Amino acid sequence: MKKIIISTLALVLTMAAQAQTKDSIDCTVFTVGYDYKVNTTDKEGNAVTDSLQTVLLVGSKVTKTMGYYTHKYKVLDIDRQEYYDEYQREGMAHVPTIFVSLADKTMDVQEDVPPYHYAYQESEELKWTLLDDTLTITGYLCHKAQTTYGGRTWYAYYTEDIPTTAGPWKLKGLPGLIVKTEDAENIFSFEMFELTQQSIAITNPAVADINKTKRDKLVQMRNKLFLDKRYMEDATYYFTDAEHRNGGGEFYGTIEDLKRRTGGVLRLDECTYKINGIAVPKYAKTRTLYQPLELK
Repeated sequence: MKKIIISTLALVLTMAAQAQTKDSIDCTVFTVGYDYKVNTTDKEGNAVTDSLQTVLLVGSKVTKTMGYYTHKYKVLDIDRQEYYDEYQREGMAHVPTIFVSLADKTMDVQEDVPPYHYAYQESEELKWTLLDDTLTITGYLCHKAQTTYGGRTWYAYYTEDIPTTAGPWKLKGLPGLIVKTEDAENIFSFEMFELTQQSIAITNPAVADINKTKRDKLVQMRNKLFLDKRYMEDATYYFTDAEHRNGGGEFYGTIEDLKRRTGGVLRLDECTYKINGIAVPKYAKTRTLYQPLELK
């Protein structure tokens, strides 16, 4: 895998023009899939691990991270029905879309806090401390590094065999791809499960009714709303009457999927509520305690 990336980089770049679309801002050199896990608890305090997947699109000018199945469902437009359930789960988890400019290192983030879409920009570079530890992960020799971001300490394993400064979520800036990362409290982890070379357009389509804000303001608002004890009972507890009226009911998955999961009986807690295109569990109580990636 290491040799392929290095030897065919020029070929991939020459193919880039073939992948351009109307909203293209770059084209991928390679893509990375990450398993994203959150150790949390359910309502009764029992240990639970929430699992999702994210994708990192690495271009020559920008990188983009987003939900893995959201990328397949909305961008690649392949096997839509097969990926629908996972796409909905990512929507319910409000996985952000993050663009990083490789030229000036600025980071543009699009994130949903129901019932609205938000966008903000960051420019602060992470300060990494390179450590002596090494670990072999999926065949790559990885070196360990440490940083602090958003009130949490993070440990990352990166490989210089894959020449990029990119990584999952907002973690970046090391002399090689971040293959695995976890926080010091062992709540969050990202670990690479696939790396593929393909020429895919990196797009930045316009988002209707997006609200420009500041990162600190959004983090404070999101944590205040999602950490409230009422959130597990009703994820729309803070909506106004007008905001509720603007939403619409939608099944979470297909009717067949619902019948299969519930033994033939359709339950209201298997439905989602969509407002402004954002899925929230109106009828389903939030099943696990929210854990904020960013404390501040």
